Amino acid sequence: MKVKRTRPNDSIIINNLFTFATIVMVSITIVLYSNFIVKPKKEESSLSKIEKLPCQKETLTKVIVKNHELVKKSFNAIEKGYYKIEGSFLKLEKNSQIEKVLTIEEINNYIKNLLKIKPKEDLQKYLKIKYEIIESSKDKLNAGTVITSFRINSTEIFFMQSDFKFMYKNAIKQRVDCSIKVYKNYVQN
Repeated sequence: MKVKRTRPNDSIIINNLFTFATIVMVSITIVLYSNFIVKPKKEESSLSKIEKLPCQKETLTKVIVKNHELVKKSFNAIEKGYYKIEGSFLKLEKNSQIEKVLTIEEINNYIKNLLKIKPKEDLQKYLKIKYEIIESSKDKLNAGTVITSFRINSTEIFFMQSDFKFMYKNAIKQRVDCSIKVYKNYVQN
């Protein structure tokens, strides 16, 4: 006795093919619609509610907060003295004036006085307050820029860039002071 092999009807094969194609097309449409047409509602961040300080309005200032919760928690490290200050100059190649105006040690001491808490020595874990003073060429409108960042485990959590118009000790100190005030403003809000 021979067993007769049965083959599905052509109509069933075509019907299954169209059903599969329909499922694929509907899936693609849903994915495209949800990703590109419907915009997800964004919660208004608390950072947009933080008002600029007067010192931020004096010159061109840029603030970036990578993690607001970590910024708030990072101030605890400062209060306990678990911080280090690291500073540097980016000088012009010729006729640099920055070191005649101010030294790294002066700025470090100025920041320590602003924070009112001495840093502890020989720390394994700490908050790094890194600043860089960039001297601009005479062709530019500003004399330079102060970049300040707060870092935890080499991860930047707060960044501020602020220009100063004149190459004076007090002008640079005002920008450093402003960066610390802005940081504290973000900690409190």
